[in-house]
Amino acid sequence: MIRFGVYSGDPLAVERALEARLAELGEVERVVRFGDELPVGELLAELGTAGLFGGERALVVRRADPLARAEALVQALKAGPPPGTAVFFLGEDLRGPLAQAAQEAVHFPPPRWRQLRELAAELLAQAGLPPQRQLVELLAEACRGDTLHLAREVEKLALWRDGLPPWPELPRLLFFAEPTPYGFLGAVGQRQTPQALAELKRLLAGGWDPFRLFFMLVSHVRALLAARAAWEDGRTPPGPEWLAKRRLAQARRFSQPQLIELLEKLQELDLAIKTGVLTPEGALWSFTLALAP
Repeated sequence: MIRFGVYSGDPLAVERALEARLAELGEVERVVRFGDELPVGELLAELGTAGLFGGERALVVRRADPLARAEALVQALKAGPPPGTAVFFLGEDLRGPLAQAAQEAVHFPPPRWRQLRELAAELLAQAGLPPQRQLVELLAEACRGDTLHLAREVEKLALWRDGLPPWPELPRLLFFAEPTPYGFLGAVGQRQTPQALAELKRLLAGGWDPFRLFFMLVSHVRALLAARAAWEDGRTPPGPEWLAKRRLAQARRFSQPQLIELLEKLQELDLAIKTGVLTPEGALWSFTLALAP
């Protein structure tokens, strides 16, 4: 029985591997921790903690990439986890000393196009839905390689197990029918006003709730300010490494006072929305136009 596993790569494959190992363990206490928030010392203490009522426990460490080369952790686990404890590490790429010490270590590469289509057909069949070629192609293209999103959309379609809606209506049920806001937020962060205006027009035409979009914009500017402040203080910006790098690249296009000014502008617009002076859509246009030099 596997009691020390390290799984990384394709997120759906990782979750499936974890569920298989947990199923083998049977009824155990499950404890979830996050490796990018947990110091190694605290994790070692967690490993030595007994389960409730003396029972067995499974410690699942998600986002474990910062721990892949933690020497103290590797040394502590070389002989396996303590009695009564199973431990599983999940991440994007955990190949290294921790994986080498594990009882089982698998890195799952992202599926290629053919494999993605096969996975879509498999998930549809498991959900009791006909794996029609047209639907498989639609799902595989739309998920853009994100297998967890693919699985979620199949779960959504499973609500229509007794008969799927007519084909023209299917795209409206899937996550990709709604344009994503990241092009707009990215253009704002890169100070590309014409592109930001074009993306905003596309989102509103695609049916996005302008109130929801406005507060996503507020959150994005706050994140840029946090990234800029961390960088100026010599700290690593908060969040996963890939996201922190992206935010910092945008934040460095502004000075810290400029980002504070943008937040103040958004606060003024928020008040104008709440008092009925502006609609949320009008506030979005006003803010985006103000980005122009």
